[in-house]
Amino acid sequence: MMMKTPVPSTSPVSGISYDFRLAYGNLNNYLERIEANESPRTRFLAKRSFLHRPIPRYEEYFNPEKYDGVITDINREAIVHINLLVDRLNELRENEVTDYEKLVPLRNALNVLVSGNAPPIDTSTS
Repeated sequence: MMMKTPVPSTSPVSGISYDFRLAYGNLNNYLERIEANESPRTRFLAKRSFLHRPIPRYEEYFNPEKYDGVITDINREAIVHINLLVDRLNELRENEVTDYEKLVPLRNALNVLVSGNAPPIDTSTS
């Protein structure tokens, strides 16, 4: 039997890995290019990367066959919220919705959950 790797860099409070931020790096990159008011070409490339790369759900990023303790009693509720946000972001991405105002609140909610603060999150669209 192969030894499983522990999920890296988990918050002692939430049990969520800080490394999950890498899973939605394409979203962060796109929003940061807008915030920095970078050249249209740079923003276009970041947008294209966001649109063409699905964001994995938490247990897809940390496959339970490879990682030990992916979903625990401590992080189960936060993972449900993370996956709802990821599903919503992927739905927007598949429909080529790239509006900063729609994406930022979802990204910020993911950041809050990954940082270890897990208030209830509204994943509905406005």
